[in-house]
Amino acid sequence: APASDSGAAVAPAAIKVKVGTNAEYRPFEYVDESNTIIGFDVDLMNALAETAGIEYELVNTKWDGIFVALANGEFDGVISAVTITDERKETVDFTEPYFNAGQVVAVLADNETITGLDSLTDAVTIGVQLGTTADIFLTDNTTAQISRFDELPLALQALANRDVDGVVAELPVLGDYLKANPSLNGKIVGEPFTDELFGIAVNKAKPEVRDALNEALATIKGNGVYDQLYNKWFGAGE
Repeated sequence: APASDSGAAVAPAAIKVKVGTNAEYRPFEYVDESNTIIGFDVDLMNALAETAGIEYELVNTKWDGIFVALANGEFDGVISAVTITDERKETVDFTEPYFNAGQVVAVLADNETITGLDSLTDAVTIGVQLGTTADIFLTDNTTAQISRFDELPLALQALANRDVDGVVAELPVLGDYLKANPSLNGKIVGEPFTDELFGIAVNKAKPEVRDALNEALATIKGNGVYDQLYNKWFGAGE
């Protein structure tokens, strides 16, 4: 039959997918007061779906078993601050990375001496949570004086009191804290100096979903939409 004038018969049917998430990781995905799943990942998935012409349903599920459910086809994808690892790649595919949640340094707004990893010399004192990636990385890779705290908020309190010059932790955790505590007047400087790359996990049998998401990701990184979402959720002090 000839295509109708509206062009509807020519347009490809939208890909319909079911996407799993574990909405317990602020600010990527969490449940708000009205029981709605919100967060950076949710906004990102909405933007990607809109750009790619994908219809999707987001399902809040337990983290334990989320990859099994994805591998056996219960979900087509998972967006849940998932770190791309070789082990996970054995059972699921990943999109290109959409976020580097690696270690960064936060300082007070008036600090102009610390600009990133290269400035973490023996002249500065950096607060970390004891035993974390940040603690190990700084010990192995810098000459900075390290102050170790039992919990990250204690390190940030020391920063507020100017007992330390900076605090190193994962970008999302620091960004969320600075946004929630604007009176601290902190800022994140430089790029992440470790890689912890988040990707959307996709069922291996659905390469067309992965490809559509990758294409949409490239589009929104190019047209400013990604930057808007990033600043909405992590823009403290930027």
